[in-house]
Amino acid sequence: MNENAILLKLALDNLPSHIQGEYSFDPKPDGEPYTDAEVTLAVHGQCYSFSAEIKRIHRKESLSALLGLARSDTLLVCNRLTAHLADFCTKNAINFIDEAGNARVSFNGLNLWVEGKNLTENHLAIPQPAKPGLGFMKLLFALLAQEDVLHLPFRTIAEMANISLGMVSKGFKYLEAEKLVSLGRTRRILDKEALYQIWIEHYRTVLRPKLGGLKLVAPNDWRDIPLTSMDCWGGEVAADELTRYLQPYELQLFTFEPLQKKLALLKAKPDASGRLWLVPAFWGKALDININAKALLAVAELLASRDSRNKEVAELINEQYLQLKTLPEPRV
Repeated sequence: MNENAILLKLALDNLPSHIQGEYSFDPKPDGEPYTDAEVTLAVHGQCYSFSAEIKRIHRKESLSALLGLARSDTLLVCNRLTAHLADFCTKNAINFIDEAGNARVSFNGLNLWVEGKNLTENHLAIPQPAKPGLGFMKLLFALLAQEDVLHLPFRTIAEMANISLGMVSKGFKYLEAEKLVSLGRTRRILDKEALYQIWIEHYRTVLRPKLGGLKLVAPNDWRDIPLTSMDCWGGEVAADELTRYLQPYELQLFTFEPLQKKLALLKAKPDASGRLWLVPAFWGKALDININAKALLAVAELLASRDSRNKEVAELINEQYLQLKTLPEPRV
């Protein structure tokens, strides 16, 4: 029994005893919302049929793909929702039942409102997803940096993301299962906002510690640092280039040059507390670091600093370039 089947079975089994549920899975799901299964609820002899979306929900952004598509005959089947998320569903007319048997459904005379139920220990719990790995984060960055990457052959994607071919396949399977991308006849991103949220949220704890590189003594003016053609500023310098609203202090420079060669070119001394962080670029050379990719690098590093001034600038960059509804809090 796969994860979706477990989640759906739990939700139906935990409904009040006067409600019986039956379901059938779509043999050829196309990745569109509300195409995972057909669910029938029988209440006092009356049957009500729904097209179901089966999905784990952890924040409002996880619901964004359903907004505007929910109807009275659609049903979200999900993990146990917080009161805040349950209220958000009600406000946006999203019918749901969760794995604990809580429900808010209004359809054709059927009005269910069940709340306050928790999963009992004798029910099979669905394992929560682990935090994303380094390879997955690099794949996400490539998808967000350059829109046409999604449509390229997997081998080319692997080169552009600087990951293995197997990681591309594994990453896409997860994204498809989470309804974040569709790999049908036409590949497409279904929830770009959620991809941004995942990447920014986990940058500080997953990707940043693995960047490596060297800390160096920085010159008085960062503009005096000699650059080669594929060097790319991140963090505060990228933020200043995008907004002219920040005087950079901590400097993060991504490069494809061998570090020792770059060190000689910069004529800078290594210093563990230095302000210049020279970082090997984590993406492939063929990936285009356009203005949106630079904005993403800037925002993630600014938020990772946990500095209130940097957070203010990150909000400004988001407003001008990324245009996410909200910026996530980076994981600690």
